Amino acid sequence: MKIEHIELRRVKLPLVTPFRTSFGVSFERETTLVRVVTATAEGWAECAAEPDPLYSSEFLDGCDLVLRDHLIPRLRALGDRLTAEHVGSCLGPVKGHPMSKAVLETAVLDAQLKETGVALGQYLGAVRDRVPAGVSVGIMDSIDQLLDAVAGYLAEGYVRIKLKIDPAGTSTRSAPSGSASVLTSCCRSTPTPHTPWRMLATWPGSTRSILC
Repeated sequence: MKIEHIELRRVKLPLVTPFRTSFGVSFERETTLVRVVTATAEGWAECAAEPDPLYSSEFLDGCDLVLRDHLIPRLRALGDRLTAEHVGSCLGPVKGHPMSKAVLETAVLDAQLKETGVALGQYLGAVRDRVPAGVSVGIMDSIDQLLDAVAGYLAEGYVRIKLKIDPAGTSTRSAPSGSASVLTSCCRSTPTPHTPWRMLATWPGSTRSILC
């Protein structure tokens, strides 16, 4: 597979609702999308890094630099010999930067699968075409508000609930008696096998592109 060009596109996606963690409140998701274009297909992937190096040592501007100056040139050097299976060993000499490597490898794999007409599940050896899905719930102002949010997600069919907790927050100290067991009981509701992932962001937003 020969790459014609690779694009790094910075986007900002407004969240459906504000997402609060111990680091603060997020109103949008800023990320870098990697677009790999071949003669017959194109692949996309989203970088997992955050804009600032607070949660992880990797951050978006750093990922963009490593991708542009170190990782992408190594892939280009493979020419027609490039496949998704070769990406890991090709990028291995560059120490660290797992998020940068992962987004590039995923975009290459997406393009390769589209070229060959193979579904991702088939490539990974999946034995079913649906999986249970979950959702991450941000910190709420009160336990009642948190229980309402969890109940809403469960009603939509989500079977895995991840809660963000602020140890210094007032909501946990003012929790009504028995609320923890109620929440645990809610989160253990009977799973449904055909639950889609919740869309946490809408597409319109500012974009910035870099061709590599």
